[in-house]
Amino acid sequence: MGSLTVTHPFHPLAGQRVEVLYSTRRGARRVFVVDAGSGGTMTLAQEWTDRGLVAEESRLSQETLSELRSLVDALAKRCADGPGGESSC
Repeated sequence: MGSLTVTHPFHPLAGQRVEVLYSTRRGARRVFVVDAGSGGTMTLAQEWTDRGLVAEESRLSQETLSELRSLVDALAKRCADGPGGESSC
């Protein structure tokens, strides 16, 4: 089956090339069972490897997160400022 590189940024093996022992499906997802060293194995989702889709560099930009925070704050204020001092949410 060859080898693959772990691409998930928070995985303990991130950036390492590991030997694939076999692959299988779990539900709709493909997973790889790999040699994790010291006689151990590890299961990796395909999307956590270089065999999955290329992950975006950043899921949300700082600007997008700031806009989202403004929206949440506005909705929270709207709920708190309901008619008669009661919550309208």
